Amino acid sequence: MFYSKVLRRARIATSAIFFANGMVLAIWATNIPGMKQALALSDQELGFALSAFAAGTMLTMYLAGALVTRLGSRNTLLLGGLLVAFVVPMCALVNTVVSLSIAIFLLGVANSILDISMNTHGAIIEADRGRPMMSSFHAVFSIGGLAGASTVATLLSNKLGLLQCLSLAGVLMGGITLVAARFLGNLQPKLKDNKSTAILKGFSWPNRALICIAGLTFLSLFIERTLIDWSSLYLIDVSHTSTNIAAFAFGAFSLAMAIGRLAGDFLIRRFGINWLLTVSGALGALGLIVAIIFPQPTMSIVGFIAVGLGLSNMTPLLYSQASRAFPGTPGLGLAMNGTMGYIGFLLAPILIGFLSESVGLKIAMVVPTVAFLLLMSSHLRKTRIDRQVIELRRTQSLCS
Repeated sequence: MFYSKVLRRARIATSAIFFANGMVLAIWATNIPGMKQALALSDQELGFALSAFAAGTMLTMYLAGALVTRLGSRNTLLLGGLLVAFVVPMCALVNTVVSLSIAIFLLGVANSILDISMNTHGAIIEADRGRPMMSSFHAVFSIGGLAGASTVATLLSNKLGLLQCLSLAGVLMGGITLVAARFLGNLQPKLKDNKSTAILKGFSWPNRALICIAGLTFLSLFIERTLIDWSSLYLIDVSHTSTNIAAFAFGAFSLAMAIGRLAGDFLIRRFGINWLLTVSGALGALGLIVAIIFPQPTMSIVGFIAVGLGLSNMTPLLYSQASRAFPGTPGLGLAMNGTMGYIGFLLAPILIGFLSESVGLKIAMVVPTVAFLLLMSSHLRKTRIDRQVIELRRTQSLCS
């Protein structure tokens, strides 16, 4: 009973960290135009600076996993949250593209530590409770993103500047981290075998299961980055609509992501992980096909809403599977999975940008469509096996 109460508090506290992280990153991202204007950057210079975030994230992923393994997810989460709170305002205090790139790189490093530790803590809670929870954690992250964007709109309407916005983000992140840390609990993953103990002592290569999961995470984050970077531009350049409608379309995509994640844990319990990933891949691919074949504004928005629903649970579920790929050391599994996944996050703007210049953005959207179909097909056979197992259990239940 006591441990169940600890887990409930830990779940609420971890959800608060996910919310704060989503809110702070949204505040930072929606102030990127302000950073560009303050330093009078060209698009190329801004692109170079922003790529430093993914670089910092990728280079720190394995270190973050090692820190979680050595220090525990609670202590590493506290460290990551405070680092993010400290680094975010630095992006408003720089005066050159080089110093901005360094600040954004450090933000990527800090956020990587926070990302791995909070997902590890969530995975431990999920394992101890014995039921799916990762989608709900990521749903709270998405809701935090919507709250962050709304906060920036309010602050900018009140004539507050870049430094005030990012300073507020830092205060929110630091304050929520310090309060939540009291209720996270000193949770530890369960060691199931001698191999798990060996992994704790040093470097270990990813196993075959983790490599497969990481490959799927690569595809998932590739699609997510493509939609984040290019969906609004698609509405403007291909669907020939206004910037206001394009912004509405991105908001609808983000809201669909949040709704899909809120429903994710229920759908997993009802139909299973493989079924949900298969249907998600099919729904995402269908949404992009609609947007490509019928590029009118209304149909494109409907298509991107379907993409948001299809994409919503992919990364959370793959993170959950990666945390179980290394028994007893979920932090290392998440770190290795995240490292490969963020390669897709880094490559997406480069590849889609090149294809957009060469053959047009409409044709370039075929690439994430194919990625959705690959994600769907990878779980299709497993879905059939799950159905056979469910039917067998039902038959045995009726016979008994």
